[in-house]
Amino acid sequence: MDKAIITLTKGGMKLGLNLLESIDGAVLYVHPKFYIAGENIKKIHGKMATFTEEIFYQYKCLIFIMSTGIVVRSIAPFIQDKKTDPAVVVLDEKGKNVISLLSGHIGGANLHTKKIAKILNANPVITTASDVNELIAVDTLAMVLDCEIEDFQDATKVTAHIVNDEKIGLISDRMINLVLPKNIVKINKDQIHEGFKGLIYINDKIIENDIIYDSVILRPKRIILGIGCRRGKSEEEILSAIEDSLKDLNVSKKSIKHIATVDIKKDEEGLIGAAKSLKVPLMIVDREDIKKVEDQFKESEFVRKQIGVGAVCEPVAFLTSKNGKMIQKKKIYDGITIAVFREGE
Repeated sequence: MDKAIITLTKGGMKLGLNLLESIDGAVLYVHPKFYIAGENIKKIHGKMATFTEEIFYQYKCLIFIMSTGIVVRSIAPFIQDKKTDPAVVVLDEKGKNVISLLSGHIGGANLHTKKIAKILNANPVITTASDVNELIAVDTLAMVLDCEIEDFQDATKVTAHIVNDEKIGLISDRMINLVLPKNIVKINKDQIHEGFKGLIYINDKIIENDIIYDSVILRPKRIILGIGCRRGKSEEEILSAIEDSLKDLNVSKKSIKHIATVDIKKDEEGLIGAAKSLKVPLMIVDREDIKKVEDQFKESEFVRKQIGVGAVCEPVAFLTSKNGKMIQKKKIYDGITIAVFREGE
């Protein structure tokens, strides 16, 4: 469950039950006075401020059915950063208006607002300038394309140019199957000229940016790290090996999609810690799946005797990369092996 619907009134509960049936991955919280037993229905406990603090970072989207004033006062102490705050959407209990209140772009509140308004045939209230003008902000573009923003201050500067209807160049090393506003123009690096007010780069490579324009780099999440390691290798050792591999490839850490390893290493603290430090998932691959493809890679009889398969880092990266391309074969770092794949090539 990644969405919470919260309501305090009997009318709000009726609307909440309607949304609960229409929205996947939602739980409904109701005032104890109006509680009815049901799947994914829970009671609000304690004061609203205390309850809000408890759930604020538990869900990716909070849907309040109550007055905007109550919601603002309830969430205000817990708002930290648009990169981490959940989406907050507010509805009146008649379902006439759906308001995108917080984290409209990165959190997805604008998108949730539009979806809920469509379900209820309601009025979506969205106030972000880019959406009002039917433009696309840099953070929205990053979310749609599954990219991480290199620098949010850069993103703000370029978004300001977009909102002011100024010409922006987009330079990408991948196909962009997306309808863009007329003031964002796909170009190559040789087409940069004084007609542009800003630039958007979409690339996993480290870019030496000596351009005088305001520019922002979006890092596509498509780099897969396959890692095998000897028992007890530390988080620091694994991170150091990753750093070295990516440096040689001239690839940004922000483009790492996930780390993959073999099932026997699922409890390896160094791997778990490295994944957490990089804020990426640790994908576990069963040895039976590795056996089906290991003959495509260089095998080691020593490794086979130890864990039952002849290769780890290359096949686990391959199996979790959706037919990606190997950009680094197995590289050995004192008991750690790393292979790197890139999706979409």
